[in-house]
Amino acid sequence: MARRDITAKPKDTKGTLRRLMRDFKPQRKALIVVFVFCFVYAIISVITPILVAIVLNNFLEVFRADPNTGITNVDWGYLYRYFGIILSMIVVSTIFSWASTWIIEKVIAVWVYQQREKLKAKLDRLPLSYFDANQAGDILSRCTNDVDNIGRNFASVYKAVCSSIVLLIGGVIAMFIQNWALSLVVLATMPLTIVIVFIIAKQSRKQFRIYRAHYGELESHIEEDYGGQIILKLFGQEDHSLQVFDDVNRVMTEADRKSQWISGFIYPTMRFTYNIGFVAVSVVGGLINGSNFGDLVAFIMFLNILQSPFQQLGQMAATIQSMLAAGERSYALLDTPEQEMDKPDSITDGSSITGRVDFENVAFSYVPDKPLIEEMNIHVHPGEMVALVGPTGAGKTTIVNLLMRFYEVQGGRILLDGIDVRDYARSTLRQSIGMVLQDTWLFNGTIMENIRYGNPRATDEEVYAATKTARADHFISTLPEGYSFVLNEDGTNISQGQRQLLTIARAIVSQPKIMILDEATSSVDTRTEKAIQDAMEEVMKGRTSFVIAHRLSTIKNAKLILVMNKGRLIESGTHEELLEKGGFYADLYNAQFLGNNPMDASAEETQS
Repeated sequence: MARRDITAKPKDTKGTLRRLMRDFKPQRKALIVVFVFCFVYAIISVITPILVAIVLNNFLEVFRADPNTGITNVDWGYLYRYFGIILSMIVVSTIFSWASTWIIEKVIAVWVYQQREKLKAKLDRLPLSYFDANQAGDILSRCTNDVDNIGRNFASVYKAVCSSIVLLIGGVIAMFIQNWALSLVVLATMPLTIVIVFIIAKQSRKQFRIYRAHYGELESHIEEDYGGQIILKLFGQEDHSLQVFDDVNRVMTEADRKSQWISGFIYPTMRFTYNIGFVAVSVVGGLINGSNFGDLVAFIMFLNILQSPFQQLGQMAATIQSMLAAGERSYALLDTPEQEMDKPDSITDGSSITGRVDFENVAFSYVPDKPLIEEMNIHVHPGEMVALVGPTGAGKTTIVNLLMRFYEVQGGRILLDGIDVRDYARSTLRQSIGMVLQDTWLFNGTIMENIRYGNPRATDEEVYAATKTARADHFISTLPEGYSFVLNEDGTNISQGQRQLLTIARAIVSQPKIMILDEATSSVDTRTEKAIQDAMEEVMKGRTSFVIAHRLSTIKNAKLILVMNKGRLIESGTHEELLEKGGFYADLYNAQFLGNNPMDASAEETQS
């Protein structure tokens, strides 16, 4: 898989922002209320300096000395009235700020819930090729960390943007009403503030993209390592694994450090411009209006108010970039082309399927320029056991994937009971097929739940019958809680062979019309293998069966053996017929007892 350019600029930042706004549109009433609350909070912040100026400009009248006695008389009523108004406004603004936070957090919670639902539903509709081409950790990061990133940061960003707009517009208007000359002095410091914020934000943007991209890579590495601990320790690759982790972690740490370091310049540089503005307002105010002390204080407060939005947005520039990068990755998953939808008139009743399978001139390749299967023709009658043999990469599992419609054929067609498999609903087609893979998959839950996963409507008696047929009932009865025994994730608290027996029982309980066994007995001992073979012969009676096997001793009784090499069917027939031909299969069968397997040689030839 080609590695993406993680340092490239976002392809559509504006589009991502528009999509976020569109996603929040159903909750626009709540967002409008939040904006109103932020508006009230900002207006109060703008009015406060004016009230302070009024109090200070009337300072001499409030504290008036009696010329006869020299005693200073304080107009307490005036002070109580104005300071009471100021205090009340501060309390009101605090309440509105708290209420806006409470509302928007609820809005965010709803969005996060809905986004996760969308992503989960999207993953269910994606073709298998998407999961083959993308790291599991990266997919997981898009569905969890990226969504959480947006959820954590959207509230603060939205409130900051809403209040900043009002503070800027309201602050400028209030300043010019108060004193136009000092207003020009304050505004003269704004271009420097804007330039500083945008330069720093631009520099930190790249580092945040690197950080978010490597986050998914690190998760994939951790998931792979913990999932393959046995192999990791077996080959003594702990140091190598640690080195890979350390390399990715170092890049992430460095990107995080640089982004935070660059963003950290915002506050001190903003304070620098503030101090310049403070000096300018003090000097100019002293020259043109030195006696009006209240205006000077008010404009110093206005200077702080007008710089606050830029400071907020500057400090959040990195957060906004991180949020948009997360949104872009999340939406990229949602925009991934889905598997072709079932036809409106697709067949949804599979009860009459008998299991006849025909491949007619089928062609397929995973990579456009590297054909794998070409002009494949196979005809299987109902109830026949068909064995697929051949070297690694010959296309054996691919045939099964095409039959299951995990991948779509690129030429020719596959027929089930004379009907193109594309005319069946996928659920109907797959419910008609039972599949046991070499790699077992079990989830955290009881044995009963894992087996019933193949058929949620199966009764306890049907589950018991399936485990007996799969020869799994004996070991289940030895477990502490029997069928209620809880399996760990991937069933790691039972043996590999026992896990395989459970997957076979799970396939049996689904009562399929077609059975597919992909090296199903490769993880069990010889005695258990013989028992499973006997059981599977019973299960496969009356069912069409495809068996992929390297151990040719397990497929001697197959009705038809298909020998594949380089995506082509090179031989077919029964075990005896193929031995008589003395071809590839005969060489293969004889070589298994001599230790020189032509399958391996052919595989090397194929790979070369």
